[in-house]
Amino acid sequence: MQNSREMPIFAVKKEKDMATREQIEALKIDENVFELVEDTELEYLVHFAAPFTGSDKCLIPKGTAFAPHSPMRGDALYMHLVEENDELYKRMEELVKINYEQLYTRLQGFSFFITEEQLKTLPLKFRSGSAGRVLEIMCKLRSPVYPIFP
Repeated sequence: MQNSREMPIFAVKKEKDMATREQIEALKIDENVFELVEDTELEYLVHFAAPFTGSDKCLIPKGTAFAPHSPMRGDALYMHLVEENDELYKRMEELVKINYEQLYTRLQGFSFFITEEQLKTLPLKFRSGSAGRVLEIMCKLRSPVYPIFP
């Protein structure tokens, strides 16, 4: 770095070069709804009111439906449950009590995600859209048209 007031070039990203909310919404990511065909262990993020995000795994029951909704990273999308599942959330909270005992009182919520690899290997049945369409969206999100990820 030349001096302490100059940022390295790789750390500067101009706002005009970023994908807009409208561009992301135009991809209609959430129109791709799928369900698990069998009980499946999935990893998810655990959020706390603290400068820390953890992760955990839980057995998700067959028939549970998800809809991807926004970019997480270059090879993954965040997704949400299509129908609320209080029993599943209670099991996940119990895991937080065990695995993050000191942070449990600061639990804020969970984030599910799906990766390209999981789209190709998990036992999924699409209610709408397709794995191919979700993979295409992930590819677009990595392209210069939607420069969200390097």
